[in-house]
Amino acid sequence: MVRKSWRLASEAFGRVRDQLEPTMAGRIWRGLRELGFINNSLQFAAVFTIGFIPFLNTVLAILGSGLSRAILIRSGLSTRASYDVTMLFTHNRTAPASVSILGLVLAVLGGAAISQMLQAWYMAIFRVRIHGWKAVARRVRWLAGVSGFVVLQVVMGRRIDSAAGHITAVGAQFLLAAGFLWWSPYCLLSGQVPWRRLFLTGLATAVCCAGLGFFIAFTASSSIISNEAMYGPFGVVMEVVTAEIGLGVALQLGAVIGAVVGPPGGPGPGRSPAGRSARPSRGCPGHHAGRRSR
Repeated sequence: MVRKSWRLASEAFGRVRDQLEPTMAGRIWRGLRELGFINNSLQFAAVFTIGFIPFLNTVLAILGSGLSRAILIRSGLSTRASYDVTMLFTHNRTAPASVSILGLVLAVLGGAAISQMLQAWYMAIFRVRIHGWKAVARRVRWLAGVSGFVVLQVVMGRRIDSAAGHITAVGAQFLLAAGFLWWSPYCLLSGQVPWRRLFLTGLATAVCCAGLGFFIAFTASSSIISNEAMYGPFGVVMEVVTAEIGLGVALQLGAVIGAVVGPPGGPGPGRSPAGRSARPSRGCPGHHAGRRSR
């Protein structure tokens, strides 16, 4: 009986899957599945925690604005939850110079790792190939763009919040994020995919990240407080890593939506890496047969 019920459920699931496969939602799901978005998101969270958070903390320290303050302003968490998170990044001890140098090296390596990961995602989604120093140069340029993006975020936090109110600040932050996420694949893909095709990628990714931010703001505060009470700082780390996994999913989902729904032009799903549709070469049998028939 159980085996028969399982077989019927499998057949029903297969029929639903076959019906959804040709639709836009089915194509998006197929793109995510082929990308391996779950494993990618887990790897993204690990690299983000170990390497990219120190990179962002270094940039913000140069600007005179710690990572804890940025989290407190932009996360939407409650006062208690923000305090629990910021305690992960603040301490009262002065580290020796050797540790500071090691931290700077780890920050650079972490930034390089996260940029390489994002570049690999975009290359797989848009079917683009970049090799050698050209790919490295694009990653370095993207990290410089991240630093500029963080600078603008800090300026907005200091000026717009106090001058125009919270809603205006949130709208400006969304537009800035959409512009950055529009530019990011263009930069990492060395301009092989045109701006027009990447616009929906930037917009969709910004919407996905904004949705994740609202979800975190309304649900994470209680989880952070309860986990901190039960497990201490490790419980807060678990919540932070969970949010980073969600960020990895949002980045991949936005890019896949842009590649599937966006306007044609340039490399992408269903196109060759060079951006041209497959055509018979001059040396293929069909070509010579056509010439003989004429």
